[in-house]
Amino acid sequence: MTSQAIIERETTERQQAQTPVWTPQAYQLTVVVPTRNERENIMPLLTAMRDALRGIFTEVILVDDSDDDTPAVIRRAAHDLASVEFAVYLEHRPKGPLREGGLATAVELGMRRARAGYVAVIDADLQHPPADLRRLYEAATAQNADIVIATRYKNGGSYDGLDGLSRRLFSVGLKWTAKLVFPDQLMRVSDPLGGFFLIRTSLVEGVRLRPIGYKISLEVLVRSSWSTIVEVPYHFRKRHDGTSKSDFMQGMQVLQHMARLLREVPAAGRFWKFCAVGAVGVLVNVLCFALLAHLRAPVWLCWLGGTEAGIINNFALNHRLTWGDAQDDGTRPLARLGRYHLAMAGSLLINLLLFTGAFLWLHQGITAQVLAICGSTLCSYWLARSWVFATSQQTHEPAGLKPPSSPALTAPCTAATAWRGAQTVGAVALAAAAVVIISQVQLGGW
Repeated sequence: MTSQAIIERETTERQQAQTPVWTPQAYQLTVVVPTRNERENIMPLLTAMRDALRGIFTEVILVDDSDDDTPAVIRRAAHDLASVEFAVYLEHRPKGPLREGGLATAVELGMRRARAGYVAVIDADLQHPPADLRRLYEAATAQNADIVIATRYKNGGSYDGLDGLSRRLFSVGLKWTAKLVFPDQLMRVSDPLGGFFLIRTSLVEGVRLRPIGYKISLEVLVRSSWSTIVEVPYHFRKRHDGTSKSDFMQGMQVLQHMARLLREVPAAGRFWKFCAVGAVGVLVNVLCFALLAHLRAPVWLCWLGGTEAGIINNFALNHRLTWGDAQDDGTRPLARLGRYHLAMAGSLLINLLLFTGAFLWLHQGITAQVLAICGSTLCSYWLARSWVFATSQQTHEPAGLKPPSSPALTAPCTAATAWRGAQTVGAVALAAAAVVIISQVQLGGW
């Protein structure tokens, strides 16, 4: 195949030389590569990619922001390496506003151009091994996964390519910040900020991506409605040539990106929204208690009124704000409110048992109270998420994470789900009761 396989698509005006021999509809994999001044890495990258993907009809889209002769190098490499199975496209973004957003918007542009069923993203600096693209593609097709993450933080992977202790600490710190901010979407994902991944192309169709900086994987994981993920360990290598684009400002952009996702994605950070609602509920509880006490109501009525006011307040705010985007499953509001009362009663029991056990074990009231609050908060959130506000189709919430050899996990909202929830609460309650009994026995109380 000659230069017929090479198509350069300018952002301002698409210029097509001739039609590729292999029709776009037959592509099995699209590989998006953002590049900027990577002239020395282009030929080794494309050569390794072609060799690794033999037998898989592949289109490679290089979205280039270079100011040097990288585009010319890409054209020559595409001419030399072109075959029926391997076509290379160049999307060059001229200097100016079209480059706004940097690497993340470059990847987004490449994804929008993808014409295969799966699209992979890989850096041009060869720190992501091109040979592993086949592993990602085969894992996706074999297990029908929505997303395949190449991870540095699982057994069999490594992050040796992160130069220096400070960069490693910075990377791990950002990773855990993201996992804590978005626990529903990311807590079970070991490398949520990596730039080496593969997704089902349809996953981002109709999804408005608004990335900041260079963590496009964060954008996809939080904004899209994925169901299953496969994680494939890989060795993050040292740079082959050129200089790293990572710096402190890009780290700050990641934080700005997280803040934007919290504002714009209803499902993002549900746990923290739930906690904020709980804090408001405490204030409502105390104010109602004080009002009834001022009216000389009995203490038991003050407690009951304050507690009920807090529960109703929390239910209303969670229904409106925390789970406001959830699809309606036909459950009437009063029935859902009844579920919420039962869930809070179960959480209160867990709180009492945890406090009693922790106090008898540690003899520290404040510590025991903190542990009890944390445990009961997690319990109440889990019950609210999986039972009270659960719907038949959770939007923007993953149903499961599966390793490369396990079946997919699903989380339909059914009676079985509620029963499993009740069993879990019962098990936790029994465990907490056991702690209380053991503590009493050891202290000679019984």
